[in-house]
Amino acid sequence: MSSSPVSSVYVYRDFVLSMLSLFCGRLYPTLRPPPADLTGKITVVTGANSGLGFQIALDLARQKATVFLACRNASKAQEAISRITSAVPDSVDRVKALSLDTSSPSSVRECAEGWKNTESKIDILFNNAGVPSSPEQPFTVDGFPTTYATNFLGSFLLTQLLEPCLSNEARVIFTSSTGHYISDFTPTFSLEAVKNRLEPGFHAPKAAVRSNGSAADSTIYGNTKAMQIAFAKLLQSRWNAAAKASGRTNERVVHAFSPGFTQTPGLPKMTPLSIWKYSPLQVWEDRGFWLLGATTVLATDVSQGAATAVWLATTKDEAVAGEGMGGGYWERMTKRAATVDAMSTEMLERFWIRWEADAGITWR
Repeated sequence: MSSSPVSSVYVYRDFVLSMLSLFCGRLYPTLRPPPADLTGKITVVTGANSGLGFQIALDLARQKATVFLACRNASKAQEAISRITSAVPDSVDRVKALSLDTSSPSSVRECAEGWKNTESKIDILFNNAGVPSSPEQPFTVDGFPTTYATNFLGSFLLTQLLEPCLSNEARVIFTSSTGHYISDFTPTFSLEAVKNRLEPGFHAPKAAVRSNGSAADSTIYGNTKAMQIAFAKLLQSRWNAAAKASGRTNERVVHAFSPGFTQTPGLPKMTPLSIWKYSPLQVWEDRGFWLLGATTVLATDVSQGAATAVWLATTKDEAVAGEGMGGGYWERMTKRAATVDAMSTEMLERFWIRWEADAGITWR
């Protein structure tokens, strides 16, 4: 990677600005990204049956893109398609469903193989699927923390498997979060897969892992969101290097963004009361859950959360799509310094090695 780590001063500055946006988002001007004509563009949105993913899919359909909703629940995917085609009647033949559960490597592989066998290129890939918490099933059947597998590892594997299908000018967008600012990693985390337990300093900050091996869900969530930004940064760097080595200009762009505090279906389900039945201690220790009770007061409309995502996927702004400008973290259509931007190249490369081990692939 050619860029140098940014000063932590800029990271703290943008953390403060992001917190202001989190609590005062309703007071900010409405985001209105300019519309684009996406006729002929093929887009895939994971986790698109509700909330932010649904809004992104709806906005893309309105701009005449062909949209594939990649969801784990087939009936909910069809309901989402019906809602989109009702709102955008001329999209009936352009909105389709894919079966995908990002927490399951086998589901991810089946989805990718199905795409390669029946479809062609992908112009825009939104890695949006995610969960804020997983109290009912802390670990997947494959042994990974469910939040980590759903929010990050599945997207890493999916992107690798679909990379040959990405068009020369493809955009890959990750739904990250302001919550990434609470992430923390140790420079000595394992480079081999760790299963059926939380690894302190990787799955969650070392200081957040309790003596019984558990951790507050918000800390696990924060680490997965930081990984998404690190992945965007690393993937863009690799694409740029590959293009340079072959004597061409790379036109593929990767970015991560925060939707801010938006009104999505997942938030009301994650109130302190709903979590209490699984772990009273979790509610008491993880004060992030108390913020969810203020959803109706503080959260902005989901269209505002999706605005930055769609803008990143469609704009021709040089700051977004210019040569060497990918790999950024954005909020409210403004670039921010993320925690991973202050990491060394060596630290970032450790992530890639570990992700390969967890996904069971080699991606060099």
